[in-house]
Amino acid sequence: MRLLTAEYPYLLPSTISQDLILSWRKKLVNVSIKPVTWNNYNRHLKAIYSFAIKMELLDLKKNPFDGLFVREGKYQKKTFTKFQVSKIIYALDENITLPKILKPHWFISALIMTLRYTAMRRGQLLKLKIGNVNLDNKTIYIDPEINKNHDFHIIPISNQLYPYIEKLVAELKKKKQPDHAQLFNLNLFSETTRTKSQNMTQDQLSYIFRVISKHVNFTVSPHRFRHTAATQLMQNPENVYVTQKLLGHKDIKTTLSYIEHDVDMIREYVDML
Repeated sequence: MRLLTAEYPYLLPSTISQDLILSWRKKLVNVSIKPVTWNNYNRHLKAIYSFAIKMELLDLKKNPFDGLFVREGKYQKKTFTKFQVSKIIYALDENITLPKILKPHWFISALIMTLRYTAMRRGQLLKLKIGNVNLDNKTIYIDPEINKNHDFHIIPISNQLYPYIEKLVAELKKKKQPDHAQLFNLNLFSETTRTKSQNMTQDQLSYIFRVISKHVNFTVSPHRFRHTAATQLMQNPENVYVTQKLLGHKDIKTTLSYIEHDVDMIREYVDML
């Protein structure tokens, strides 16, 4: 709503017309934002206007945001190659000299391995609490309030990830952290941070990934781990259920968008023509 009022600061909500919105959309889409971003704006504003019309807060018969979604082109998702994943893991080896922000080694490794094997979003990772981890059942519970679709979500802890999570929880217990404390909090263990009593922030996490990116000479981000896991799983479309549940998608269409055509397989069939 803030963006809309910034564009038309002197107009009342009831005077916003579809013509004005179309003009605004034309100004934004493919100039400063992508179609998917516009559709998110439109979806939220449509919901606000629908509520206002239903509650008779606005004297409108039709929602001006109806029918104003734009078609989203399918872009190749940014993923890691197997070589890049190996390079990230190797670059964080405890025997290699690392920038101080990437220490202690075990914490950064736990962070990376969690993103790799759970495909969770950065916002979820930062909001996880110690109590969300059940080492006995090998699960991580995602609360509805931190999940994008507002449903609870349970992620399995793989055998590859388990030692890292077990180590992290053990170190947090040594610090006498309660179950409601932040699970991933570099401030408790880093020698470079001064905010020992505060939670790790989005800015800190972003900075860690900028340093890692510089260290390995390519872009590393939490969402690329998510895209990579989903894309690799969907190389076999029979994994659609597994992928949907791992990523916590409510709409199966979102999961299916991770199917990438296999060029080598297509080539084999074309060669038989």
